[in-house]
Amino acid sequence: MEQRTREKASRAVSDILKAAGFDVHHATAPLDMSAIRKNTYLLVMCTDDPEEAYSYSDTEYTIRVGQEEKVCEKLLVTFNPSITADNCLVWYPEEFALYAGEAVLARVLNKTLVLPLDGMEESSSYKARGSHEPDTSVRIPHLPVRVHRDEAEEKAGIPGVATLRFLPYWMFRYSCRGCAAYKDQNINFDGDGSGALNAINGALSDIDADTVTRREIPDGSEIAKPSINRDDAEVKITRHLISSMTKRVRIRQVKGDAIFYEEKNLSPDPDNISLDLREIYIPVWQIKGKKIVEINAFTGKRLIEPLDDGVEVF
Repeated sequence: MEQRTREKASRAVSDILKAAGFDVHHATAPLDMSAIRKNTYLLVMCTDDPEEAYSYSDTEYTIRVGQEEKVCEKLLVTFNPSITADNCLVWYPEEFALYAGEAVLARVLNKTLVLPLDGMEESSSYKARGSHEPDTSVRIPHLPVRVHRDEAEEKAGIPGVATLRFLPYWMFRYSCRGCAAYKDQNINFDGDGSGALNAINGALSDIDADTVTRREIPDGSEIAKPSINRDDAEVKITRHLISSMTKRVRIRQVKGDAIFYEEKNLSPDPDNISLDLREIYIPVWQIKGKKIVEINAFTGKRLIEPLDDGVEVF
């Protein structure tokens, strides 16, 4: 996120934490703030940078309290829905908006907001809605559902009932640095890009990471199991990138009165390609009749080859 946006987000998070009774202090970059309330020691980072978020998630922070060292909890605030962080609490735009609104209401009612953070005592008389109730909804990173059931059934052109399925993909970003040379020919392979690999059949496609959301998926949806794991996906993607970046060079040689041409393929070194993979899901309406027809629930396009693998129902 831009610096000005980060500063605004940081101020808003500070107001939320203060409404929850935290003592908030500015922290040294790349952190944005620290907050303390009773036995809860919290660090906060606001960022849309995947590398910065990953480093933050992967780092353990401690604070000395008396003669003891306490592990700090971590809050990551991001407006980039493609970011995941396993080792800290994450607020995406939905959570950010919810708690910002709840904080305003708590201040109007002169109450102390209770946030869903570990280590906090629920002594407050005002709690954010649902913050301490069991959450049975399923959230996965996925493209939004833009095509409704009726529209999908109409597009299918066959009688049958549509079922919403979420197909697994490995979304990747790559960076290539390096070159290859042969005689007087020199090919530069520097470049960056992104794409996605279908985790069931290995097909490659383009996906805009900015469209990925982490909202709850509809009840009764099916989540297809991937058959291609992360390691195999990296191998397939790397091979694809090498193939797509390979250049065929033609070298002209003159020997006496004869002119010869030599052709050679130059490819980037696999070690010069770095990959960042994230699992996401694409929603698909599956209509089962005399045959199976599948409609991409994000684009509305019909899939050429329907996928009919095992699923888990949520």
